[in-house]
Amino acid sequence: MDNFVIGENVELMAFLRTSHVGFRGIWVSGARASGRSHLLRACSSAALQSGRQAIYLDCGGPETEWSAQVLRAAELSSARNALVAIDNLGQLKGRQQHEEAVMSIYQTLHALEGEMLVSHDQSALGVEFDLPDLNSRMRGFAHFSLVPLQDHGKAEVLSRRARAKGYDLPDAVLEYWLRRGPRDLSTLVRDLERLDEATLTHQRLLTVPLLKQVLGY
Repeated sequence: MDNFVIGENVELMAFLRTSHVGFRGIWVSGARASGRSHLLRACSSAALQSGRQAIYLDCGGPETEWSAQVLRAAELSSARNALVAIDNLGQLKGRQQHEEAVMSIYQTLHALEGEMLVSHDQSALGVEFDLPDLNSRMRGFAHFSLVPLQDHGKAEVLSRRARAKGYDLPDAVLEYWLRRGPRDLSTLVRDLERLDEATLTHQRLLTVPLLKQVLGY
């Protein structure tokens, strides 16, 4: 959670950090690379560190992986105050068996004062599940839309990741990169990995000329 750059999402983060009595359901919507997967994973990790049962599932993953995860989630949800975080939930639309599994997890969590945190690129109002009960339950969740990071927030993400690898990103490099490079955060993060490899290969500090050489802009 400490690595999540909040930006303009102060209200959402404050809500997530408050304790709750009884069941709590939260739906987070956001575009690709908005940070919602990072956020769900971070919330699951924080819950585990606090001694709660928690699991993260991704509906966009392979079918075999999802099937194993949902069985584990059904098991964990029977613990009081457990957290089940489900990413890309809207991708289950039309897969009735999976919709029923999510509904069952919801019912267990609701009965045992747990928490369900889900995400998709749209709000629940924009997703029409085949199960009418699942639609009504999801639409009753607290809804938040992730506000994309501005350039200063993206710079903070890149700087934190670089520091975690043991080096600092010079301001001149960040300024040039964000002015000339791609806008979406997932591409920026992938490019940071390429730059990291280049600094190790060439045994050089990260400079604007090296960035131009590796990334081509």
